[in-house]
Amino acid sequence: MHSLSATVSTHVNTDQAVAFETIVPIDLTTIFQGYGPLPAVTSVEGQSGAWDTVGQTRVVLLSDQSSLTETLTQYNYPNYFSYTLSDFTGSLRFLTSSAQGEWWFSQREASQTYIQWRYAFQARSILAIPLLWLLVNGLWCRYMHRTLQRAQTYIRPNENVMGMR
Repeated sequence: MHSLSATVSTHVNTDQAVAFETIVPIDLTTIFQGYGPLPAVTSVEGQSGAWDTVGQTRVVLLSDQSSLTETLTQYNYPNYFSYTLSDFTGSLRFLTSSAQGEWWFSQREASQTYIQWRYAFQARSILAIPLLWLLVNGLWCRYMHRTLQRAQTYIRPNENVMGMR
């Protein structure tokens, strides 16, 4: 199947470990607040303990009454983590069978970390590709950008963050 992806990135004025330790366990309801028709995260169920062991799963509940399953697929402290989204119950189930989220963290200078976040959606069928392309390259990319901006405020709330691209 075809994969369609979107990537956002930023620099933050903090140590790589601090950025990683803030983003990985972050409360999804505080940063995924919805964008246009894309729903907000309202709660997370079924997670026990820290989100730091490959194979852990949790159910993410969304504001449109739908849900999805998130599975941690890789965890490489403090450089990288990834997860798979599956079992969509909302309208995304018609367009994608799964999505892979990936976060990279790299120290650029003594107190500056570069963060890159990528989502890759697996098209459910060849017929879904045009609509999924519009979703990913239009709405989803903007949704990710705003979510990353919110996440930055939790890394170092009292420091200025550098621009995103």
